[in-house]
Amino acid sequence: MENEAITQLTTIDGVGKAKAKILYDAGFTTIGSVKNASEEEIAEIKGIGEKLGQKIKASADLIEEEKIEEEKTTEKIEASPITITHDTETKRLLNVRKKQKSKKPTFKQTDSHKKKKLADYWRKPDGIHNKTRYSKHGKCPLVEAGYGSPAAVRGLHPSGFEEIIVNNIKEVESLKTDRQAGRIGRTVGARKRSIIEKKAAELGLKILNPTRKVE
Repeated sequence: MENEAITQLTTIDGVGKAKAKILYDAGFTTIGSVKNASEEEIAEIKGIGEKLGQKIKASADLIEEEKIEEEKTTEKIEASPITITHDTETKRLLNVRKKQKSKKPTFKQTDSHKKKKLADYWRKPDGIHNKTRYSKHGKCPLVEAGYGSPAAVRGLHPSGFEEIIVNNIKEVESLKTDRQAGRIGRTVGARKRSIIEKKAAELGLKILNPTRKVE
């Protein structure tokens, strides 16, 4: 309990582990409790002082305000999920694609189940004695045009949006809200991801891989 409280208090500007321990011993166990206190009460704590007390109070107020805004944004997103409206033909084709994919075989490289050095992903078979190349019964099926999705919905996300990779705010702002959705790049860090998600919420854009809430 003490370690958790001290870790939380160290997120306040100007507060390291030593100052966090002083605040904890003075009865401040959360950022909220620091926010609810006055600058005078914080400044009177031995080892804090007036100048640092003002800085701690201002930082705690800012952190709590950001937390409240984030909760409001999350509630807004959960209350009104962003969807796209398609015409009847597009809806039909999306359903057709879904059924096709459920029946589509797994395409693998020839003999990948026998040799460790061969990866499981598809590679076009070659060699004059390759049985997969000649579509022999019992061998891995060949990738052919007949397995493809309807051209009108090819590349669309199952939600119906056109999927666009985004790595920064500028790329988010360039998305078309009526037909495009963003997928945050895998190299984007937690801080920038949070900024991107907030901006997308402001613009009414759908993020296909939002940060999961830890309860």
